[in-house]
Amino acid sequence: MPTPGIPAVGGLLAKAHPAAAPAAVPVVPQLEDPWIALLHVPAAIVVEVPVSGLTVRELFRLEKDSIVSSAQLVASNVPLLVGTRLIAWGEFQVAGDRLAVRLAELA
Repeated sequence: MPTPGIPAVGGLLAKAHPAAAPAAVPVVPQLEDPWIALLHVPAAIVVEVPVSGLTVRELFRLEKDSIVSSAQLVASNVPLLVGTRLIAWGEFQVAGDRLAVRLAELA
């Protein structure tokens, strides 16, 4: 007959060992703002420039110094994406000797 507080194991009586007690769950301090940990994660922004009407033949003929004409008008906005998510619309600008995109509208 089992003794109260001592579980039966395989037909034998087993005493609970004090070291077998469940481990305490560590307390994790809560950050003031849980998003603060993500502020240093790198994110790549992709600017899409649509090129329409380009055939595979023309694609294979591209070489150094080839110019590919875009369907995008000079003054129109281009989409800015992080991954596949649209985050903003912007327009191309020249910043010193670099090509830049000025944010025109947040998505």
